[in-house]
Amino acid sequence: MYLRDMDNKKLTHPHDKFFKDAFSRVQTVQSFIGHYILPEDAALIDLSTLEAVKDSHINPDLQELFSDAVYAASTPDRTEHVYLLFEHKSYPDPMVGVQLQKNIAMVLQYHQRQHAGEGIPVIFTTVICHGKKSIIPCEGPDCHFVSYQRCQPFFLDLRYILIDLQAMGDDQIKGDPCLRILFLTLKYIHSHELLEKIGDILVIFKELDEDIGTNEYLKSLITYLVGAAPEDLLKELKGCMKEILEMEKNPVDSFLDEIFEARIKKKLEKATAEATRKGMEKGIKIGEEKGIRIGEEKGKREGIKKKIEEKTVIRTEKIVKKMAASGLDDEIISSVTGLTLEEVRKLRDETGQS
Repeated sequence: MYLRDMDNKKLTHPHDKFFKDAFSRVQTVQSFIGHYILPEDAALIDLSTLEAVKDSHINPDLQELFSDAVYAASTPDRTEHVYLLFEHKSYPDPMVGVQLQKNIAMVLQYHQRQHAGEGIPVIFTTVICHGKKSIIPCEGPDCHFVSYQRCQPFFLDLRYILIDLQAMGDDQIKGDPCLRILFLTLKYIHSHELLEKIGDILVIFKELDEDIGTNEYLKSLITYLVGAAPEDLLKELKGCMKEILEMEKNPVDSFLDEIFEARIKKKLEKATAEATRKGMEKGIKIGEEKGIRIGEEKGKREGIKKKIEEKTVIRTEKIVKKMAASGLDDEIISSVTGLTLEEVRKLRDETGQS
């Protein structure tokens, strides 16, 4: 498995981290093989040789493009190599087949570097999805990259295993405790049924040995729930989990309080920021509308004033021209109308009076 550091900034989605935490355990992958891979396929894998493919074996630039988990093994007679690719999907991805083919190509390149001159290995690819049932173009569990029968002769017959958690009943979810915890949590993470199921999920932890690894996996579960569960369930979810953990006197109880409170606080801050933003936008809109009204009223007043001034000028000009035609001196006209001598003389010239 390409096990990246869980603090790596690239690993930001809560679904990815929780999935990788579970599939970083060899015993969990062994359990998956025993319960979900066809017996005739599982017979090709010597479980005792199973080991994760490490980060150091792959070009860092390609790590983000690669599968969520990759394991290497041998066949029981140790004559052939076997690889298992696990891809997790929580969102619609109709091009999943293209991505898996790229991953297979990278595995073949890795195999060629590690085992030059040997034959092509057996590669099993598995897609585990928990989004809408229609996100993967496959009826499962044995799928082909090219779903149309008439097109398959033109493509390599590459197939993959589909684990559609939404289509599985709880009684169909098998495997070791870590695997069952993972699958049940992924199945109900977006549902309000999570409140009913969280007790069943936490009870499974009793099957694990009490060690640091178990508590770390529990913390991983809590972190995942806080990051991915519906926000309106957070307080009730915290209450349900706290009650169970206190009964069990689990030391992770304090971690539960800390991380849930941090998420709830962040939610409130987000809601406050959103309310402030909407309030500012509303205030700006009201201000703009008020400004438009003020501008319109001012424009009307200025328009009226301009019309009055224009009419006054026209009347004054008419009066000046009549006074000039009557033979009155420019000085008298200027004193009566308030116009300058120059303006009076200009109007007199327009009337032809000199």
